[in-house]
Amino acid sequence: METDELIAVLEDAGLSPYQADAYATLLERGSAAASEIASTSGVPQPRIYDVLRALEEQGYVTVYDRDRLYARANSPNDALAGLKTAVQRYEAAIEEIETRYQEPEVTDSNVSLVQQLRTVFDHARDAIETAHDHIQVAATPSRFRALQPLLAEAYDRGVHVHLSLYSPADEALPFDRAAFEGVCTEVRRRELSGPFLVLVDREQACYATTDRLTQEYGVLVDDYTTAYVFHWYYLTRLWEVYETIYTDRNDQPPYSFVEITECIRALEPLLEGKERITGRIRGIVTESGRECQLTGEFIAVNYTGSQTDTEGTSLVKLAAEAQIHFQTEETVYTVGGRGAHREDIAGKRFTVDRID
Repeated sequence: METDELIAVLEDAGLSPYQADAYATLLERGSAAASEIASTSGVPQPRIYDVLRALEEQGYVTVYDRDRLYARANSPNDALAGLKTAVQRYEAAIEEIETRYQEPEVTDSNVSLVQQLRTVFDHARDAIETAHDHIQVAATPSRFRALQPLLAEAYDRGVHVHLSLYSPADEALPFDRAAFEGVCTEVRRRELSGPFLVLVDREQACYATTDRLTQEYGVLVDDYTTAYVFHWYYLTRLWEVYETIYTDRNDQPPYSFVEITECIRALEPLLEGKERITGRIRGIVTESGRECQLTGEFIAVNYTGSQTDTEGTSLVKLAAEAQIHFQTEETVYTVGGRGAHREDIAGKRFTVDRID
């Protein structure tokens, strides 16, 4: 750094022009008489004494008398303590500005628009750690690798993990089956690129664009009604139309579902074959809002659209209404999916224990 630039920085740090000139001169000379400092630095002789005393008060120099007044520069560790504190405050302010720009402070709003994919990814990690029942992920292989440890922990807690993995058709799948074991409940391979999306328990959504040709932005949602929009987008654009490449589900019970649509698809052919299906449903009583668990028999399914399609129940037919009739020892309950309000129970998890 040139001397002129150093002097300019010292002035920015709070020294007067004369003080900055005198201190820069002392840094070069180590120690000198006041008159020599004045003549070398350009500080007027009548002002040099006041300038040196002011620098001494701020800790930059030490003034002493011999045959005349002298000054020497103090150790930088002592002299620059105040300057270092100011620098730290500037650095802290810069970091805070960057954080506030990238990640708005959480307010009463349930939806936030953010600037960076990194912010969305960090929120997704936090959301995964709080998952209770269901995680839906749309990601590239590298993003999946980054989330893999957290997804494995969620899987160990009994959370269903659905992964829509983007892998172009002309490329080999970057993972073998072992990468998904103990991590995912089901994986589908998507050959078309798309956004990064994590949905947790149908209540939290972390969405980010990943197309470098468009402006990068992200959306954070903590609200069931708004998150449902992303859930429907996930099902229709990132999940249903793609091939399953991995599932941990056995052909024989017990097995469970967290989506009522998937449960109905599995139950309908069994019920048509007059099978007796017993199991459990965990959910919320819609009238009171309390948690409940029912044990009994799945006796019927009901959904919008024809039930005679030999190809099975389509996604469109389950869009408007999907309902299960479940019989316990006391009564028959109508059970809908998460967010149901017309049925007796809003189901969170459907477990088939036995098929006779």
